[in-house]
Amino acid sequence: MTIRKATLLFLLGLIFSGCADLIVPPSETNHNIDDFTSIGKLVQAHYAFLQYKHINWDSLLSVYRPQASAAAGDDIYPVFFRLLAELKDAHVEIITEGGYPVVTYDWPRRQGEKGYSPLVVRKYFTKELRLAGNRKMEYEILPGNIGYIYISTFGGGNWINDFDNVLEYLKNTKGIIIDVRNNGGGDSFTWEFIVSRFTLSPIDDILYSPGGTIVESSVIKPRGSYQYIKPVAILINGASVSAAELFPSLMKNIPTVTTIGDTTAGGGGSADIFQLPSKKRIRLATMYFKRFDGAMIEWNGVAPDVLVPQTEDDINRGKDKQLERAIQLLQ
Repeated sequence: MTIRKATLLFLLGLIFSGCADLIVPPSETNHNIDDFTSIGKLVQAHYAFLQYKHINWDSLLSVYRPQASAAAGDDIYPVFFRLLAELKDAHVEIITEGGYPVVTYDWPRRQGEKGYSPLVVRKYFTKELRLAGNRKMEYEILPGNIGYIYISTFGGGNWINDFDNVLEYLKNTKGIIIDVRNNGGGDSFTWEFIVSRFTLSPIDDILYSPGGTIVESSVIKPRGSYQYIKPVAILINGASVSAAELFPSLMKNIPTVTTIGDTTAGGGGSADIFQLPSKKRIRLATMYFKRFDGAMIEWNGVAPDVLVPQTEDDINRGKDKQLERAIQLLQ
């Protein structure tokens, strides 16, 4: 072999070696068992309902640890899902590396709730419903001068101005229906502000730690230019979740308020997000709220003052019996 040919082969070897370094990434450390261990500690230290739900967490970890050890790559996700599903809490989520939250459980009452349709609700109005709050609220006046507000979520928005404007529009009605059926929850600022427009007396809004200690206590005081003190009916159902359960529970402290419909889902936790060693994240209920009567919202839900069961057959027949009962009450 000539010197020139040998030099060429050597240079080609360097080039292909460099390409291989570029194409084949270095192997990454398998964080699966580290993540599993981290989840075990996070749940033990922070999850709000281990004692309340009588969950033997150490026993569950011993069952799922071999599965975590055997899982390679993304095969760990189903293991995490099954483990966290044992908590039976829809506030518990796995957040994938792409940022998409995967709920590990759904409350049975929400799964079974088929008795609500916004299209059927619209049949009771002679006008198109107005929109507010970035389309999170719909409102109008029903025949008989009864106000109606549907709140689809208590999530973020300019609630002070928006709800003030809605309430001003309904100010001269003989009563108001606030519909939080199929509402998936939201922020404490939102529900506290709405409650403040109806109450004449301070109402305590308390958040508890897993051990039952008060973590945060706020007092909802009357706010706004006036309080709406005429009768209010709040519609709830099995798909009213989280903030949409605490809101009617707090409103039950007001003498002019009646809740109508069916028992809410039973999700009483307040959640935080935690990062695992691999940068994956999980969401856990770390604190909780109680009902107006001191009982847990978690798993129990909030029962209505007036029970009106409603089925998918009712909706298919174009009947909203819960809305009709609220109208009858306010008339």
